[in-house]
Amino acid sequence: MRAAVFHGAGDVRLTDVAEPVPREGEVVVRVTMAGICGSDVNRFRYGSHPWPPPFIMGHEFCGEIARVGRGVGDWREGDQVVVQPTLSCGACVYCRVGRENLCVEFVRRGLTGSGTDGGFAEHVRVPAYQPHRRPPALPPDVASLVEPMAVSVHGWNLTGIERPESAVVVGLGNIGLLAVRVARAKGARRIIAVGKYAARQALARAYGASRVLDPDDPKLLERIRETTDGLGAEIVVEAAGSPSSLRMAVGMACKGGTIVVLGVMHQEVALDYRAILMNEQRIVGSVIYRRPDFAEAIEIITRDGVDPRHVTDTIALEDIVPRGFVPLTERRGEHVKIQVRP
Repeated sequence: MRAAVFHGAGDVRLTDVAEPVPREGEVVVRVTMAGICGSDVNRFRYGSHPWPPPFIMGHEFCGEIARVGRGVGDWREGDQVVVQPTLSCGACVYCRVGRENLCVEFVRRGLTGSGTDGGFAEHVRVPAYQPHRRPPALPPDVASLVEPMAVSVHGWNLTGIERPESAVVVGLGNIGLLAVRVARAKGARRIIAVGKYAARQALARAYGASRVLDPDDPKLLERIRETTDGLGAEIVVEAAGSPSSLRMAVGMACKGGTIVVLGVMHQEVALDYRAILMNEQRIVGSVIYRRPDFAEAIEIITRDGVDPRHVTDTIALEDIVPRGFVPLTERRGEHVKIQVRP
């Protein structure tokens, strides 16, 4: 079968590899659609840590059960699925209470598509516990967006807040835009989106943002206060992954507010902890998702859908470098999500 094999920074090769065979407790999925994640792009740009190449990237994907291994009773050939790529031991203190995203073996195991072979291939072998059924009303080109939406659902669920008066999303990449969608689904009355690029700002409005602001606006915090009755937001979702955006997010939160960190920081961030203490603010780290979050993301995206402008290109597997990784590296502002059809 054909697969796009990652060998290191700037080195992804279309290769003929052996078709996977399911072992006990596994299934093989024929991939229908796979999305290129920002973490895939970062590996293409900078290399992979802590999971060394070679491996096949791609952890946002859906498809059809093609083969079933011994001991698997829940799946049949032909079942339509969306794959939750979490790999977990199932036995540690976290896995036993349904917090598989915190599995003590996470760094060793990685995700399907991050350290182990993933969805940028015609077929992929996964544990039988990973797939979720794809509803008939959820088309494949939307189903591949379930995984990034689940990231936002998990972060929101960690807050324990229902139907907040106000919510801010900082950063309007794929994760941030889907976070706006989730905020709407969760009943936030006023949603403010902060991000660049006119096309992404338009999508944020389509997804429910009542106000969209530019992060470089010198009166940004003043405008946030204006929109929130002078208080700041109950929930601020940081989805940009930069020190300045996290500091900005803290400044946007009200007293007693919650800042959810979805963006991955690559350096230490200095914050005014005295202000955080005096304002009784919470900063909540959020890493991937749990199985109920993934199922909820399927429900939300099936019911609410996504704007057709969200997927900015759909490409063939052989074009994953020139029409996928290259434009997402060199012309990031032009794209939200590029999908691959193996």
